[in-house]
Amino acid sequence: MLTISGLSLTILIFTQVVSRYVFNMPIFGIEELASCIAVWMYFIGCSVGAEQKEHISASLAEMFIKTPKGKRIHSITVSILNAVISGWMTVWAWQLTSWTLKFNMTSTELNIAIGYIQLAMPIGLGLMTFYFLTDLIQKTIGRKQEFE
Repeated sequence: MLTISGLSLTILIFTQVVSRYVFNMPIFGIEELASCIAVWMYFIGCSVGAEQKEHISASLAEMFIKTPKGKRIHSITVSILNAVISGWMTVWAWQLTSWTLKFNMTSTELNIAIGYIQLAMPIGLGLMTFYFLTDLIQKTIGRKQEFE
């Protein structure tokens, strides 16, 4: 899905640049369509990053914690925070999406239902929460040797 959306996004933007600056005839709605695809790509990409444990981390504490027990406690605490914050944001994203769907909001140019675009947020964040919870379970149930 990420490959297809990334390729589609590239083709749409390239097409718009060529049509606008070479032929001096911009294509109506292409930027809006590209934005819709980008939203899905970003949120699904975030969930893939969480699944592969490649999401951005800005933890300096790992450099200063020397003991295996301290590393384990820190790692479990970070996993709990990741899961809780991601879950909380999933709920917020779902509330926003359901509100948008309730009022049948549509995009300006192409009349695409905004709720279907925003649906990427609770889906991506929900998947992130699932992967963070899976990581937390793995860290608490076993794999002590990882910290030793």
